Amino acid sequence: MTQNLNQLFELYLRDLKRRSCKTTDRIIQLYESNIKPTLGNKPITDIIRGDIASLHLVISERAPYVANKVLTTLKAMFNLAITLSLVENNPATHIHKNRENKRKRYLTNEELIRIVREMNRLKDHQLYSKAILFIWLLMLTGARKGEIAQAKWTDIQNNKLIIKDHKTDRLGEDRIIYLSPQVVNMLNESVKDSEYIVGIKSPRRAWQTILKNCGIADVRLHDIRHSYASWSLQVVKLADVGELLGHRDQATTQRYAHIHEEKSIENANLIGAHIESLITDSQSVYVKND
Repeated sequence: MTQNLNQLFELYLRDLKRRSCKTTDRIIQLYESNIKPTLGNKPITDIIRGDIASLHLVISERAPYVANKVLTTLKAMFNLAITLSLVENNPATHIHKNRENKRKRYLTNEELIRIVREMNRLKDHQLYSKAILFIWLLMLTGARKGEIAQAKWTDIQNNKLIIKDHKTDRLGEDRIIYLSPQVVNMLNESVKDSEYIVGIKSPRRAWQTILKNCGIADVRLHDIRHSYASWSLQVVKLADVGELLGHRDQATTQRYAHIHEEKSIENANLIGAHIESLITDSQSVYVKND
């Protein structure tokens, strides 16, 4: 009996689990919202390129990037179907994706100062304290939001944050985030009321409040990581920045392999001091209240 697309998706999820995929929840949401209503019950042997091209076109009218992700997912699903001898050809091939323009938004030094002032104004407020710490960790380490969200106090070892389960652990390596003295001081001052360092999944609401109060628009949380890279390049070499950011490209990882831990610690400290120097107003520096 020929399987329909929903049944193929279940096989695809099993394969993702086997490969320890970190984005399974997002893929499920993408499928449920964008693919299942149109093609879910259709036998996979009856699905032709025109079906997928039409779906891609319709979704592109409202969400071009989502349409591209739908196409990528369907292509991967049918590749699995070919491997399992369920179909002979992949109908999701030879369909042009929408052009994607990568964002290049960085915080200016002036914006950084305004944001830090607002963060310090809000940091002792019960509703914002965890989120402010979260944002500081993003700002002073260049870490990904998910890395900070899942970080536990027990992950801290000798001024390093060592994360086992992370976005780029396909090589079987730990993600090491080097902590500058500024970060260490903040962590030492923080209340340890949870096994997790920040205890929240995202500081998005607090970040939006801060941006609104500062009159700054169009800056995502992930843009803090871009900004960290920009600030870092002012004081250390490109390869060293890639090491600190946990670059996911295997070739790049190999390129950085010669960098020793001592050098990464030195660079993290240097960058922390540099970011602090960008905050020229002494009242903007994160300090513990007496």
